[in-house]
Amino acid sequence: MGRSPCCSKKGLNKGAWTVLEDQILTDYIKTHGEGKWRNLPKQAESNLYFDVVDIVETESSKMWKELCGKSCRLRWLNYLRPDIKRGNISEEEEDLIIRLHKLLGNR
Repeated sequence: MGRSPCCSKKGLNKGAWTVLEDQILTDYIKTHGEGKWRNLPKQAESNLYFDVVDIVETESSKMWKELCGKSCRLRWLNYLRPDIKRGNISEEEEDLIIRLHKLLGNR
């Protein structure tokens, strides 16, 4: 007894995201905002951004890709969000981490 799965695992694409898929997801979120990740592939399908099963043209062939709301959410939150800071942490950030660790410990 729990939540039903967000999508069928049959035929699920477990490969790397393409530049085209990243662009489609970014454009969709810029237009419609974040949230309701579970329904995102179906909503995007109805808005003609991408289909749950989408034919993506590549140089060599057509590939069938199935996108899951969970994978869309993780891709956005961990890689595509514009406010993600990339690169090394600054001296101030490192000092803050050390001070907070001394204060709070390993929780």
